[in-house]
Amino acid sequence: MFKGISFVVAVASVAAASPAWAATTVYTDRDSFLSALGAQRTDAYSPAEGYAPGFSLLSNADMSAVFGETRYQSTGFQDINIIAQEGYRAGCNGSFLLSFTSTSLRTADGVFGVGTDIRFNSPAAEGPYTAAVTFGDLGSTIFSLPTGPSFFGITSDRLINSIAFGPNPSTTKGGFIGIDNLTIGSVVGAVPEPSTWALMLLGFGSIGLAIRRRRVRATIALA
Repeated sequence: MFKGISFVVAVASVAAASPAWAATTVYTDRDSFLSALGAQRTDAYSPAEGYAPGFSLLSNADMSAVFGETRYQSTGFQDINIIAQEGYRAGCNGSFLLSFTSTSLRTADGVFGVGTDIRFNSPAAEGPYTAAVTFGDLGSTIFSLPTGPSFFGITSDRLINSIAFGPNPSTTKGGFIGIDNLTIGSVVGAVPEPSTWALMLLGFGSIGLAIRRRRVRATIALA
């Protein structure tokens, strides 16, 4: 019995030490966004991440394969992605879709946090560029973006499945939008450390041993 109680207390302590996921939060500065993440990876669209130096014209498949953490789909200009001056844009500044279902930091339904520097953002004829976020539960929300350079980051306990950058959120071949330093991240404390798993397994073993001893004692008492 004593060992069983010890296990319950230990698990409660582990649960209390793990931070609760916050609701959906939008960030306008990178430092605050990064401080909300656990593990994280940033694609700077530079040769250090595997891109060719200078100007590159890439298909959706090739673009998605370079850094390997994000799936790209240009939705204005068909299957055209451009890397220039170590930044990204789709075609000649058209709309595009970023998907996060294959990143190494995802859960089953998406990634906890996504943030990017927006290097330039000028409205298309169809309206201003926005960020249309689809969550892991397949609900969606459109977030407005300021014109000019800015930062857009979002974290959510609903998880982020994809983000479509376009005018509210239609596809377009007009306007000007480009991103840089795309960061994806997991929630702090989302994956238990090996020591935590060991503690839990030890606790389950203790419960099993305590139950076995009780059965033995009950059998002796009845004999």
